[in-house]
Amino acid sequence: MMDRLLNNNVALRVIALVLACILWLAVHAEQGGSQQATAGVTESFELPVRVEVSADEVLVSQVPTVTARVTTNLLRLPTLASDMMKAEIVANAQDLGPGTYTVHVAAVNMPASVRSYTISPATVTVTLEPRVTVERPIRLSVVGTPSQGYVLGKPQLGAGVVDISGAASSVQSVAEVAGVVDASGLSQTETRLVDLLPLDASGKAVPGVTVTPSSIAVTLPVTSASQTVKLTPAVTGSPAAGYAVASVRLSPGSAVEQGLPASQLPSEGLRVPIDVTGLAKSTTVSVPVPLLPGMTGVSPTAVTAVIDVEPSAVYTIPDVPVTISGATGVRLLSPRSVSVAVTGAQSAVRAVEKDPSAVQAFVDATGMSRGTASLPIQIHLPAGVSAVSVSARTASVEAVP
Repeated sequence: MMDRLLNNNVALRVIALVLACILWLAVHAEQGGSQQATAGVTESFELPVRVEVSADEVLVSQVPTVTARVTTNLLRLPTLASDMMKAEIVANAQDLGPGTYTVHVAAVNMPASVRSYTISPATVTVTLEPRVTVERPIRLSVVGTPSQGYVLGKPQLGAGVVDISGAASSVQSVAEVAGVVDASGLSQTETRLVDLLPLDASGKAVPGVTVTPSSIAVTLPVTSASQTVKLTPAVTGSPAAGYAVASVRLSPGSAVEQGLPASQLPSEGLRVPIDVTGLAKSTTVSVPVPLLPGMTGVSPTAVTAVIDVEPSAVYTIPDVPVTISGATGVRLLSPRSVSVAVTGAQSAVRAVEKDPSAVQAFVDATGMSRGTASLPIQIHLPAGVSAVSVSARTASVEAVP
């Protein structure tokens, strides 16, 4: 049967025709697919415009945007969006000076896969202002509290003022530069970096303003809330006539306070008022320990004061030499000595009788460089006595050329 089919000319012609049609369809189908793959496809992208300005100017208008219509082929379409992330639209506004201008835009870094593109609009309107720089102080706010049993001292800032720069109108609206630091849970001194924000009078951030430096180091000193403080008697009032206070002793001589760090405690100790008004004999009293501003508590809350009262005495030291302090090249003219009468408890006055050199007289010639002057005579006395009288109140001195 196959032999008869191959020997039949009509059948062979039919088969040849069918094969030719199949071949034609295959070729044209491939060409159509290739043309479809390389056909142009257009996409639109909204892109911001990078406005180039001079260093002494600032863009104050809203950053403009344009529409870029780009054409590529189907094969590059899947990566077109990521490729366009590298593209930029630029407007050159350099060296124009303050004012409002219409400038042309141009595309840079367009992907190689883009056949063609158009930008709409082709120009943008920009407003420029002069750039100014001024100093502003820093206002630091502390939020939170240290751990229980600890107290926060005064924060220490790495800088007191900062520079702010930007458009003149924006800089003028900056009322302060503020930073916030959190002290929550601190149990030791720490230094933290605090961001700074330019704020207007209502406390809102001012956009378009640069703060230099943009952050500062802030040290938060944290100490134990309990500090041992020395107690110092502070005598008030006067004993009965003919009597004087020889000494005052506190027991205990120190206390533990809460609330103030050691750096804020008085160097001379916490002064405890002791009233001796009208006393004619030694006595022992209980007096409260006062709290300074910032203290939240003190232990003990009261101490015992032993007040020694003695009959008073008066003693006059003759010929106390007058000396000069505070300057060289100054000589004393007159008087060269004074007599000083002192009073106090008998024991204190007797100590002066045994050692009169404990009482000293001097004039302070600080700053004197020429001529003569009459300067007040000052008396240095040991503890427990006071001066009743001095034979001269002033002394004449002369600067030696």
